Amino acid sequence: MSAENGEVPPPGAAHRFAVVGMGATGVGVFVALVRSLVAAGQAAGTELHIFETKERLGAGVAYSTPHDCHLLNMRAATMSVHADDPDHFVRWLAGRAEPGPADAGEYVPRRLFAEYLQEFFDEALTEARRHGTKVVTHKSVVSDCREDAHGVHLIAALDHFVFDRVFLCLGDLPSTEYLEFTKLPTYVHSMWQGAGLEAVDPDAIIGVLGTSLTAVDALLQLRAAGHRGAVTCFSRRRSLPKVQGPRVLHTLRHVTERRLRELTGDFTRQLEFAEVAELFRCELEDGLGIAIDWKRVLARPEETFTRTLAKDVELAEKGQTLWYSILDATSEIVPLVWRTMSAKARASFMTEHLSIWSMFRHCMPLDNARRLLDMATDGAFGVASELTAVSYVEGSGTFRVDAAGRTHHVEWLVNATGTGFALDCSDSSLIQNMLMRGDIAPHPLGGIDVDFDTLRVVRRDRSLSGRAHYIGPLTRGVHFYTNSFETNLANAHSAVAAALGPS
Repeated sequence: MSAENGEVPPPGAAHRFAVVGMGATGVGVFVALVRSLVAAGQAAGTELHIFETKERLGAGVAYSTPHDCHLLNMRAATMSVHADDPDHFVRWLAGRAEPGPADAGEYVPRRLFAEYLQEFFDEALTEARRHGTKVVTHKSVVSDCREDAHGVHLIAALDHFVFDRVFLCLGDLPSTEYLEFTKLPTYVHSMWQGAGLEAVDPDAIIGVLGTSLTAVDALLQLRAAGHRGAVTCFSRRRSLPKVQGPRVLHTLRHVTERRLRELTGDFTRQLEFAEVAELFRCELEDGLGIAIDWKRVLARPEETFTRTLAKDVELAEKGQTLWYSILDATSEIVPLVWRTMSAKARASFMTEHLSIWSMFRHCMPLDNARRLLDMATDGAFGVASELTAVSYVEGSGTFRVDAAGRTHHVEWLVNATGTGFALDCSDSSLIQNMLMRGDIAPHPLGGIDVDFDTLRVVRRDRSLSGRAHYIGPLTRGVHFYTNSFETNLANAHSAVAAALGPS
């Protein structure tokens, strides 16, 4: 049975599914599909089509880096692809010929997780074919996706396909900030695409836009490559991420589903920001056993960033970072917390509090922090906050960056601001075509609007697609914590369950 080149499947034909994008989330969707179809006795005769231009499946942007200086930001013990078997990744590492981490608490290069995901996919592929499922791989870009009574139509290169269900998993899309510089040869819009940082002159004066974990990756790669020029990281508000210490298991007492049900009257009303903040305050202070001076914690540090980083490293080495374990324990419940918040509360958080949350929640591994501290002590890089303007100076071939009350001039500019959430600025033809027709709608807080439970895309007229699901970082406005592998894996299972369940 084929629906390619415009042919519509005949009545009663076996199911045809498509997964567009085979990074970590796409692999999660594929595996969930295979297992669900096998469990339901529906695998025989079904077709699964996957669309991915990269040779390596499962790597995506997040895990495609070949550099060993780019570590997972989460411990190996937290990165299992099996929710019911949390030690699976650790055992996989231990069974490799190449040495893995000494214990389950260590961080490993991201390339290893990409290999792990590849094996995860290969196992599912073998299982699918053993049960009579046809799996077809297409190394082509999907440029359009539209739905009608016959199914979901995909256009990939010159080919036309029709499917019963489509799962869009485009992963981390390039930043949608500073697009005015993309034609300049000394601007790196994404360190993960094209020549990236490898094109940068080793003696160049570099400005890095951002101080998040992506900026940390940029600094470490420049160091590993032997870069000698001055580097400055610029941010609007935040400084470098905090540092992860030893992992301590924490049982939530306040940020729980039961407490959320009590506060919302079994989810019949929404919470305001102050109510949510109080939940987290109680969780942290109860877990730490002390009252927190929030004004001091949230204030801008008066010391230099080097001294602040040194203190953060010292606290992590002494195991005095229990607050991180408490925040880490909220990962699974955070999407539900986000769902209970009012639109005003969510908007307030995104504009006023996201940067400080990210600094404390998305912390860097201790090994990375030590390397950065050595670099900072050597004067290899600096940090400047209060970024107000960035421009290109014609004639001089340099960039002007206004931050921290002064003007900086850099020869190369690196964008480390992360995923782009402004759909109208995205360079994806698939997103642009769907957006133009109203087949997808931008979420007010950025990214794509979807149904929370089923991940079906929301159209411009606010109706739900019957056959197209979107899973991944761009659903941040709906699920918030979508830079987490575990959240996207859980959403992959939700989308598959909705697709295979009763209509």
